[in-house]
Amino acid sequence: MEKPIYNKKNFILPDSPRSMSCYHAKVMEDGIMKLTIHDCKRSIQLKNDLNNPEEIQEAIEKLTNFANGILDLLHFIQNEYATTQH
Repeated sequence: MEKPIYNKKNFILPDSPRSMSCYHAKVMEDGIMKLTIHDCKRSIQLKNDLNNPEEIQEAIEKLTNFANGILDLLHFIQNEYATTQH
């Protein structure tokens, strides 16, 4: 039985003429998960083999912690900086 795939790419600031920031989230047929985030000339990639039960749990923990960290930063910026702008 063939495993499901996931493939989503998107610009992070799609309407900005100055930003090429984007992400590419992918789960390939072989069960390898990759999340690549590009910003300017830098990129990071999270990778896990979803054929391995330990790595499935690791992927879930990585993505959960990353998402929570992003939301925490978002809330900090909204509360501390967005409200002080004139």
